[in-house]
Amino acid sequence: MVYDKGNVYVLDKKRGDIVALSDDLQRMEYVTHHGAAPYETTWPFTFNVQYDTVYVVDFGTKSMKKFYGGSFCGDFLLSNANENRFSLRDSLIYLSANTDSTSFLLIDTRHPDRQVPKGEVVQEKTAFKTVISNRKHILYAEGKGIFSVSDCYPYIDQYTFDGRYVRRFDISSIPVIKAAMEISEKQANREKSVYIYIRDAYLADGHLYLLCSSRTDQNEYKVNTILDLSVDEDMKLVSTYMLPHDIYSSFCVSDTYLFAAQEVDETTIEKFKLRDDAER
Repeated sequence: MVYDKGNVYVLDKKRGDIVALSDDLQRMEYVTHHGAAPYETTWPFTFNVQYDTVYVVDFGTKSMKKFYGGSFCGDFLLSNANENRFSLRDSLIYLSANTDSTSFLLIDTRHPDRQVPKGEVVQEKTAFKTVISNRKHILYAEGKGIFSVSDCYPYIDQYTFDGRYVRRFDISSIPVIKAAMEISEKQANREKSVYIYIRDAYLADGHLYLLCSSRTDQNEYKVNTILDLSVDEDMKLVSTYMLPHDIYSSFCVSDTYLFAAQEVDETTIEKFKLRDDAER
């Protein structure tokens, strides 16, 4: 999900399309349609929006496709990509694309064939384990740079806009993260699996939001905790949101509301008021 200019954009992986909802959730328009034609999306897995243009990673064609006003307006091939969030800044794309030594690609849309690997990784015992453990959500903060959020480590890395590493924030002291790390440690020796406890991440108005998994005292698995961290205060925990249902797959944030997709048989979008929204 992505919020932009009064619209909530939602990618439905089952249907293979993207729609735009008005932020009152009353109006819906198709942005892309599923299909095998070049102007359709075959297997879309992640997307973002900039200047009313929707950029979509289509795994079916291994390409980045662009749509404006619901119409296809170009594409280019990708050398690598995963389904985590990516960011846009003017002509630059910061694409989540992990290897055993890098975590994202820096792509200039004016020269899309130049796809430069960037980004730190946490080294594991084998190259395979390193690759599957280092998928990152790549997020852009105006005036601050680029932030990468690991989905299975308690680390947030900061980079300059040209991809140079700046620093690392450790959020392991936050209770829900600390508890998830303890579960993850029990699976650390499994070569072909990782425990993903940060399911989604979103950056808006100087706040970084994380959708986290947790376990109840009865060992029930839930994905309904959203942490609100302040970018300006070194990722200090500002607030915690406990969503009313058990499992959510994605979310996005406006200056006033939080929109979340409940993971049920059909996509259900819920809307929540942000706390202290007047200060954002």
